[in-house]
Amino acid sequence: MSDGNFNKSLLPHGGYSSGVRAGEARMKSRALQAFAEMLSETMPDATEEERQEKILRFRELLNK
Repeated sequence: MSDGNFNKSLLPHGGYSSGVRAGEARMKSRALQAFAEMLSETMPDATEEERQEKILRFRELLNK
């Protein structure tokens, strides 16, 4: 029985941190999809090149 002190050895090796990284990657992917969809809705007359430039800038901001 635990005495109330947290013991890292009770956790599976590497499972938590890899799950966090996978979740972060999934959320970045979803954010990029949502941003691309929003651009197509709000800027229907923009060229594909302009949209890609904005998506690239958004990706840079996400990775800061």
